[in-house]
Amino acid sequence: MAQHVIQAGVLASVVLVLAAGCGSGTPTGPTATTPLPLLRETATMRVYAEPGDQVDTDWQESYNTWALAQLGLQPPRKVEYRKYVSRDAMGRYTGNFNTNGFAEPADWRFHTIWPRDNHEIVHVYTALFGRPSDFFNEGIAVAFQTDPAAGVFTARFNGQDVHEACRASLSAGQLPLPLAGYVTTTPFRNIQDQVLSYRYAGSFVRFLIEQQGLPAVVEFFRQAGGRDESLAVIRTRTQSVFGRSLEDLEAAWLAMLRR
Repeated sequence: MAQHVIQAGVLASVVLVLAAGCGSGTPTGPTATTPLPLLRETATMRVYAEPGDQVDTDWQESYNTWALAQLGLQPPRKVEYRKYVSRDAMGRYTGNFNTNGFAEPADWRFHTIWPRDNHEIVHVYTALFGRPSDFFNEGIAVAFQTDPAAGVFTARFNGQDVHEACRASLSAGQLPLPLAGYVTTTPFRNIQDQVLSYRYAGSFVRFLIEQQGLPAVVEFFRQAGGRDESLAVIRTRTQSVFGRSLEDLEAAWLAMLRR
């Protein structure tokens, strides 16, 4: 999966940011000589972790159940939640060192250093619908960074509500605009501040869910042209699915942020 910074650990609000996120760089090949042992199996997942490590399995199971219901999915099998004590440990097992977590949707699996992860698992689930550009792919994962067990359904990234964070960035003149310049994968990944870029994508996709409805956003994913889809393809699909241009939706989103 594409790289990103995540804070999907404790209540999706850990303030610690560790440079790049899921799948950054090219794996060099695992060095661990023993397989990651199975810790526990639940209705939706098989949890693997090193001896002595911990996963908040009950919270995660509750989150998975909520997310599946929201997305209207019947999973084809149990997801593999592979938890590591550190980036270095993840690298030893997977060959991917420079990351907090990454998903492998084709294998119904994700890897993470967090005891709770409400980001990577969304990548696995939404891959069943389709694969858009990284802006939207990361955006929906951030938009689902909620805490249903605590009754918190606003999306938070790196400890802050994504709309509030983008509101502050817009006021400070730091929000990358216009949106059309960043909705394709390469310019989105070229935003230097990865916390900002993930909040940016998450806020816009969360806005689409709130204003257009999740079924429409799911349909937007179903018609996606892949990670390298062009701006022209995104514009056409936006108009077709939402009945509004990208610029119209951007204006509405910015108006919401300015309120």
